[in-house]
Amino acid sequence: MDMKIIQKIQTALLIIVLIGATSCQKDLVPKALKTGSAPEPIKNYTYQSIPGGAIITYDLPEGEDLRYVKATYTLNSGVTREAKSTVYKNTIQVDGFANEGDYDIQLNAVGLGDVESVPLIAKITALRPSHKLLIDSVKLNSSMYAAFGGINIDFKNYTQSSIVFHVLAKDASNNWKEIQTSYSSARTGRVRARGLEPVESDYAVFVTDRWNNRSDTVSVTLTPLKEALITTKFTALTLSNDTWEHHTGQGRARPLVILFDGLRSQNGSIFQTKPTSGLPQWFTFDMIQPFRLSRFIMYPDIPPSDRNVFAGGQPMEFELWGSNAPTASFDSWTLVGAFKSVKPSGSPLGIVTADDIAQARNGEEFEVEGNSGSFRYWRFKTVSTWGNVLYLQLAELTFYGAL
Repeated sequence: MDMKIIQKIQTALLIIVLIGATSCQKDLVPKALKTGSAPEPIKNYTYQSIPGGAIITYDLPEGEDLRYVKATYTLNSGVTREAKSTVYKNTIQVDGFANEGDYDIQLNAVGLGDVESVPLIAKITALRPSHKLLIDSVKLNSSMYAAFGGINIDFKNYTQSSIVFHVLAKDASNNWKEIQTSYSSARTGRVRARGLEPVESDYAVFVTDRWNNRSDTVSVTLTPLKEALITTKFTALTLSNDTWEHHTGQGRARPLVILFDGLRSQNGSIFQTKPTSGLPQWFTFDMIQPFRLSRFIMYPDIPPSDRNVFAGGQPMEFELWGSNAPTASFDSWTLVGAFKSVKPSGSPLGIVTADDIAQARNGEEFEVEGNSGSFRYWRFKTVSTWGNVLYLQLAELTFYGAL
């Protein structure tokens, strides 16, 4: 076949393919939606103020073409936001304002084909926003304080909003540098910044919300605490309402101060109270000078079989109280912490694993949270025991903290 004829045939086929493809593409283009008539405008609105915004209630216009209600408004940053609400309810929420105050909200009823009604301008008053309420709680309660190896920031987030905490410290050039970012939506909580040297430094915190609104900055000068083992010679202190009695019928039982001899002896001398002491029971001791505690380790009695751990008179639920001017009444004492012993295996009473025995031998550690203060006198109050018995058995208590 002549080459020219072949080329003409190929050209004709190519033209046919291109025409077909163009036709298919036209078929794939979505047809314009039906456009309805503009709905009647929103009427008769009221509103409920909320932090950083408002919930607006209104009368929905009638009409089959109505699809949704739209609120349009401008944030303090200049950003325009939209909120939408279905026709199945008559409320819409607007939020994200950085400051409390009065704002204009444009409300439109939107019909088929996104045809909008004549706008209604609703005037609302926003309450103090969540990010400001949170930083207020830090300011008013002096909630930034030194902790062991760093600083703590206690906060209250009344609305449980999503908040970002930005913790700052001064660098060697005396410039602020962000050292930690934390996120929370909890109603109350604590931000911990660790790894800080025990030298006096300037620290600060501010928070941002999900609209990137920023709070004021709270700054303080703090010296992170350096933790040390407390090695002073503790003494027993007996107050009139201390409920324990020394158990003279147990051959290994020794006076209270055996708890602080530094010997984490296994199968050796222990502190044990009478089986009839009852619960709750507490004993009192004197650290000789005030200490702020960071943590402590509880060493239980481990009988020769090694099997009777997380049992008997080993404390399960207990409290630690501190005072600098103690009386028999708990009114003169401060609750430093409530604690619960945790069995690693989670096994029922009487069943222990190698992990359970290992923890008993190594001691169970408890962290002292918050800013409870420094105390000289301490009370250890046992609320319940692992064996559901009415007496207490312990080998040693070791405390860490700072003056």
